[in-house]
Amino acid sequence: MRSARLLALALGLLTLPATATQPEFFFGTGQPPVFREEDMDKRFVRTRLYQALVQGTNDPNCAQVVGAMLTLLGETAPLFHKRDENFMLDPVLVQALNTQLVNPRFPGNAFFVAMVRRVLIDQKLTPEWLGTAQALAPYYPAMDMAKLRFLSEGVKPLDSFLLTLPVLRERYKEDVERATSVAASTAEALFRDNYLDHELAFSGVEVVDVKLEKPKKKRLKKGEEPEQPYMLARLVWVEPEPPSEAPYEFQFGKPRKRVKVDITAKLAESQYVDLNKLLRGTRVLVRGRFWEYKKGLTAIEMREALLFPERDWTNVTGLVDPAALASCPLAVNDLTGLAPTQPGAFGTYR
Repeated sequence: MRSARLLALALGLLTLPATATQPEFFFGTGQPPVFREEDMDKRFVRTRLYQALVQGTNDPNCAQVVGAMLTLLGETAPLFHKRDENFMLDPVLVQALNTQLVNPRFPGNAFFVAMVRRVLIDQKLTPEWLGTAQALAPYYPAMDMAKLRFLSEGVKPLDSFLLTLPVLRERYKEDVERATSVAASTAEALFRDNYLDHELAFSGVEVVDVKLEKPKKKRLKKGEEPEQPYMLARLVWVEPEPPSEAPYEFQFGKPRKRVKVDITAKLAESQYVDLNKLLRGTRVLVRGRFWEYKKGLTAIEMREALLFPERDWTNVTGLVDPAALASCPLAVNDLTGLAPTQPGAFGTYR
């Protein structure tokens, strides 16, 4: 599926030559794609799954199917972006979608693409879909209601979902640290012009602390208002351990010191999660405006940031029971004309 290929693309950016990863590659033309209703979208609103999303369901088997589809939709929500028509989904969830929500009579992956398109056409998650999610949430704990509430207030696309923190660090190495003497004087300034002041999202970061920050007192100019207290999150990203190539590997000497990046995030006033319940060490996704960084990219600052806890999907046993999918009367291919693998509408990278 495309989202799996997109993940491979994002990881592959670390090994591409510098000429292949200029700012235009990450941000596109600067004009967000426009999603218009097509025949497929009109067919989708006549399906049984769509009606269940709008009206809810009392069937326990179908509740699993609808809950799983809304869960997947919520996981894509913080990563919608302006670059192109593609979307991102965790590879573990891609695998679950293709194996647990697809059978000979129900192409769940095609229905999921149709759901994403519907949200992008409407530019929000409709109140009816949100109401169905709220009704199912007590019985389907995997669903992230914070992400769905975020989506219900409108699609807020990133400037790029490909510019992850590892990729951004690699760009800094290529564009600044490896610059020759003749280019060194302008390399840092050019990097700032290219990448600062963009809406980005960084995953795999841990909470160090969240507190109410009181601005330092200063002499105000005539007509200037004092800065109000704001919530500040201190986060850290630590370079993951490289995957081991051998099943049993012995290390001698001191372990390699892993790189870390300190993140200071000035939080948006409206958050979709209860900050009081965030614990130190919680893994989160932070999305906001990439505002500033220290030389060497050892620390970065973000503004108007949102925090969303990240679930380790490898520890989730399953999204839907195969027997429930087989027994659900709405899990049928009434999306006539769509193959199980969606061939159009969303761009493809090869």
